Amino acid sequence: MKKIFTLLTMFMVSLMAIAQTNPNRLIVQHKSGTTGYLAERIDSIYFAKLEGRVAADVTFNAFRKGTDGDTVFVAVKKTPECKAYKIACITGALAKKLNDDAAVERYFQMVNERMMQDDFTNAAMTGFNFQFKDNTDYCLITIGYDKYGVACSSSKAEFRTPAVPVVGNPTVATQVIEVKQTEFTIKFTPNKDCAGYAICSFEKGTAQQQFEQWGPMMGFANIGDMIKRFSGKEYTEELTNTWRSMTPGKEYEVYVQPWDVNGTYADMVIVPLTTLKYGGTGLAEITITIGEFGNSNGQHYQKVTYTPNDQTSFHRDIIITEEGYNKLGETGVIEMLKKDNPQDPYWNQYGVDEATWNADPSTKYFACSIGQNINGEWGTFIKVPFTTPASAGAKHNKPMPARINSANHGVTFGPVNKMMPESNIRNIKLTSAE
Repeated sequence: MKKIFTLLTMFMVSLMAIAQTNPNRLIVQHKSGTTGYLAERIDSIYFAKLEGRVAADVTFNAFRKGTDGDTVFVAVKKTPECKAYKIACITGALAKKLNDDAAVERYFQMVNERMMQDDFTNAAMTGFNFQFKDNTDYCLITIGYDKYGVACSSSKAEFRTPAVPVVGNPTVATQVIEVKQTEFTIKFTPNKDCAGYAICSFEKGTAQQQFEQWGPMMGFANIGDMIKRFSGKEYTEELTNTWRSMTPGKEYEVYVQPWDVNGTYADMVIVPLTTLKYGGTGLAEITITIGEFGNSNGQHYQKVTYTPNDQTSFHRDIIITEEGYNKLGETGVIEMLKKDNPQDPYWNQYGVDEATWNADPSTKYFACSIGQNINGEWGTFIKVPFTTPASAGAKHNKPMPARINSANHGVTFGPVNKMMPESNIRNIKLTSAE
């Protein structure tokens, strides 16, 4: 009781503190979102206490495929303090994102499913506006509401749809034709049982991560759906495809998803490969050239060109003020450059780097660079001091040149038609199947 009294006291003190500003809105911020009220419509504010868990525990009983629609058989049992609940069936990928009660509450606020009150030991769940995919993870999810209409605890029941036998043995034979530093070419040959296939490349080991990221947002039920969408095109004949703008010395996996005449996915084919590195076994050295200092739309910039020798596999480039350089010391700057920074797409540079930096007038800088050779050995640390002019000359309205990014941009895909969480059972029905 002491805790509730303390919270109430704090709340009243807060109201008294803001009363002098004559507010006309009451804003409540909580984990599931923000709710606002017109002060003139508020009759009273008070705290209440309920004992016990408020939830509608859901259990998966069975799944049935039907020509007139799919059916999921479920059991739902409310706890004593639970007066109503909402229920949904979502993909397993989305269920992993809804990892606490507040996230589940936000989901139901967005999809606006109807409230239900009845318990069921075996209810037929119908009315889905999507088709269940074979051999795919799904999840039943509920959230319970108390007598005040407050969303409380959630409940989940995971299940997997049955695998359907494919017709024949659809597959795609693959042949790596050529691998270079920034591109590779693969030939794909479907067999007679393959009605179609899709292809997509990923950095090694990231396909599942991509699915977990994009699946809930774009409605992918499984990785096969993602490959099909990211491919941008469905293929039925032999194909030779080249991927370009890849990262040198990087391990990749090309996923090939075939399917049969009924559209049922067959086993995935995965092609591993590694792009070639630049450079040689000698000393990696970079030449630094200080270029134009300019003014674009009121923003000053400094161009610097970093040119690696033929032994350099990749290099890392910066400019730093003299003050910053002195604080870190040369050893600190070198350590910073040697440290990986996967969040910066410009960190590893391959070939000539024509960089454009933000810079202030009349300021002393050091342009710095260091590179590795093909064996991963660091080369010579290079620094070039320079001072920016007091003036950048006549201001122009040309757009500031963008730094060239040689890093792989990852997967690409077509227009996104569905960027909201799934809202797939607004017409849901629970009918007793006993």
